[in-house]
Amino acid sequence: MKRILVPIDFSDVTPRGIGVAQQLATALDAEIHLIHVRELSAAAAPGALGYGLAGMPELAPMAGVPVPMFDPMPQTLPVDENQKSKLAQWQKEIAQGGLKVTLHEPTGMVAEEILLQADSLNVDLIVMGTHGHGAMYNLLVGGVTKGVLKHSTRPVLLVPDPRR
Repeated sequence: MKRILVPIDFSDVTPRGIGVAQQLATALDAEIHLIHVRELSAAAAPGALGYGLAGMPELAPMAGVPVPMFDPMPQTLPVDENQKSKLAQWQKEIAQGGLKVTLHEPTGMVAEEILLQADSLNVDLIVMGTHGHGAMYNLLVGGVTKGVLKHSTRPVLLVPDPRR
């Protein structure tokens, strides 16, 4: 095991995931690849903003409901300087521990970019923090962890939130 990928989302479980990855990398003489995906803002589809048309814009003309105009191209969310600083701090702390660490900041859909980076780097393990949300939350909102678990061809180690 020589390469470990650690997705960063700045949640309260992130430091714990980084810590576990550091312990593994130290024990296995592996390198760490931090990844923070700059997410695209979701563009709402016409008719998906309300329940009246059940997300079917083709019914709008028959229902007499105006279809909201939207920008079909998703936009990259702005860079947060605090997050940029925190990424640099984590990278520095890991390097000071004697480990090789690389930071990757692609833009796109989070789970998809994590998986693409894992394949591109040929990582041996993905270490992710998990929030421990229930099935209903994941059904309604979805989840990056769920997407990575479902589609990864590589081992994934989930580090749980200690409060759950």
